[in-house]
Amino acid sequence: MNIHEIWNHAQIYIKTDINSPVAYNTYLKDAFPISYESDVFTLAVSFPIKKNIIEIKYKKIIESAVSRIMGLPVLINLIVAERPAEIPQVQPVVVEQIVTTTPPKTDTFPKSNLNPIYTLENFVVGKSNSYAFAAAENVVNFPAQNNNPLFLYGKSGLGKTHLMQAIGNEILKRNPNMSVLYVTSEQFTNDMINFLKEKNMEAFRRHYRDVDVLLVDDVQFIEGKEGTQEEFFHTFNELHMKNKQIVLTSDRKPKDLITLEERLRTRFEWGIAIDVVIPDYETRVAILRKKAESMNINVDNEIFEYIAQRVNSNVRELEGALSQIIAYAGISHKGIDIDLAEFALSSIIPDEIKITPQKIIECVCEFYKLKPEDLKGPSRVKEVVTPRHIAMYLCKTLTDMNFVTIAKVFGNRDRTSVMHGVDRIMKIIQTDSNLKSEIDFISKDLNP
Repeated sequence: MNIHEIWNHAQIYIKTDINSPVAYNTYLKDAFPISYESDVFTLAVSFPIKKNIIEIKYKKIIESAVSRIMGLPVLINLIVAERPAEIPQVQPVVVEQIVTTTPPKTDTFPKSNLNPIYTLENFVVGKSNSYAFAAAENVVNFPAQNNNPLFLYGKSGLGKTHLMQAIGNEILKRNPNMSVLYVTSEQFTNDMINFLKEKNMEAFRRHYRDVDVLLVDDVQFIEGKEGTQEEFFHTFNELHMKNKQIVLTSDRKPKDLITLEERLRTRFEWGIAIDVVIPDYETRVAILRKKAESMNINVDNEIFEYIAQRVNSNVRELEGALSQIIAYAGISHKGIDIDLAEFALSSIIPDEIKITPQKIIECVCEFYKLKPEDLKGPSRVKEVVTPRHIAMYLCKTLTDMNFVTIAKVFGNRDRTSVMHGVDRIMKIIQTDSNLKSEIDFISKDLNP
């Protein structure tokens, strides 16, 4: 591939990871490649402001995308330049169209496809993801012995890809002779199509089945693709039979992949399936602090707290909000304070109805047919205790309230009782899908 084809293909991943057409069109649509030498991909934009914002907010996303295409770590070098007339404006093709004329031979496949920026060390662990992290560590310590397959599921931007690739990187770090391969389900499909056209499926099968660890991202995208499911089924079976580790990610748990073949769904449940959930307030603050440290930026803790209170959807948006503030500070040549943070985030965080503990109590009571005084009172019957704990959990995860404040709302209880209630719900939703669905329903009612 030439540099324009590399950039063309990389934009597919970039647009998906950014998940914001406005941001993509504003900062990256007009970018164009200049060169690719010594694992450095040089990209040009037309204005210094665009270059600054891309370096702060999107450089790692671009590096990750180009690294996936090239199959090895690639660094991005950004420059400011005018687009030469002879360089065409190349638009990204859709994933299904990425079928090269001549497929790569077996020995040209990337060794692992892993991005080295994803490690266990820089993964921020909190109550919301500690179970997933512990399972990842178990896979690293005992590949294919316990959690096989390890199936991580949850909404986009919560760290599934980070954790999956961190597993691969750590296994290779400890065992350099092991064969580890990371792919997206789209890449698996495209490789299969390429080799099928060349009538060389044996080479395809050797590539995917002669590995010690197979990591497949976004496996939900093989739904409805009968040929891909058939090939993946046999790949899964052979690897599992040979006692090789398999790690999968998806936006849904296995049983919710309703258009996936039943035989695949059941195999995905052979090991352990873990929900990677939205980080709680304390974890969000820790993630922001870690992000600032990685960028060598000094930011007061009150800024982290301000962002964490207002962004609770996913890690990607959380880090994006911090990058937005840093970018505004750089453009305006001002220090980072609350006033600047409010101004910077006003364009990406819409005015919302503030979620109050009273609103949470009302929604929980309406769902479980209780009265507010039931949740605030002394009753210890199960039909009241669990809704009370759910309301406490929602207060802790959806507001900036601490345990002491929450305890006051619920009848001046002791803070340790609130901590116990929140911990209880966090543990239950890891295994009780019905209760988790009920909490999700209430949360959506609070965030219409």
